[in-house]
Amino acid sequence: MGQPGGGAGEMRDTFHDGSRGIVRLAWARRLGLPDLSFSDDGGRLLGCRDSARELVAVELFGQLALAGPTELVKAAADLPDEDLLGGSALLRAAGPGAHALSTAVLGFADDLPLFQPDTEPEVSRGNPEAIELETRCPPDDVSSAGIARREHRFTLMHDGAPVACAAYTVREGLLADLGILVAPGFRQRGLGTFMARLVAHEALAEGFIVQVEAQEQNVGALRLADSAGIAPSGRVASVRLRDR
Repeated sequence: MGQPGGGAGEMRDTFHDGSRGIVRLAWARRLGLPDLSFSDDGGRLLGCRDSARELVAVELFGQLALAGPTELVKAAADLPDEDLLGGSALLRAAGPGAHALSTAVLGFADDLPLFQPDTEPEVSRGNPEAIELETRCPPDDVSSAGIARREHRFTLMHDGAPVACAAYTVREGLLADLGILVAPGFRQRGLGTFMARLVAHEALAEGFIVQVEAQEQNVGALRLADSAGIAPSGRVASVRLRDR
């Protein structure tokens, strides 16, 4: 299989200030906040929905929002940003039964360079190929990439076998949330970066802003986002709540 082409000299700005409003709008809707809640003034936002099944803290471009059931939001409203985004404060505020803590870095792109491989790649959009790739990867990587929960899947094939997959799901009709999974024997070859850019271009062509939510403990995912040119612009932490 040919190696992806291109180099560092081809990198350019991949996210522009004019796209901030789209990202802010999408996250405001996801959190149940009024559309224009996020702004440049940096004030903390509180979103109360008693039907919420999770407690979420999000930092976008330096502004923090906290959303979840009213009593839990009020309990956590005055806690420091770092404690909330680190997740420990969310767990304490959520109380007994809270679980599935997630802390992640958010990156966005509205323009990415597409590096061309030396040979034409074979890319499948079929679900069986993506599912087969998951069986070849460690469970933690499969869970972090979340290929199965993303509707639009693109799988790179090599000698009839799947070796890498990039997939996205559309959030709030505005963001293409991207996940990437590479088979262990094919890592460190630039295939994840190539597929990330290939699928990002598909999403951008459909009019979406690309979003990557990379788990903070997943060094590989963070490096892949960086190599693809998707710069960090925020953080998110969440916990699932016990049945109420």
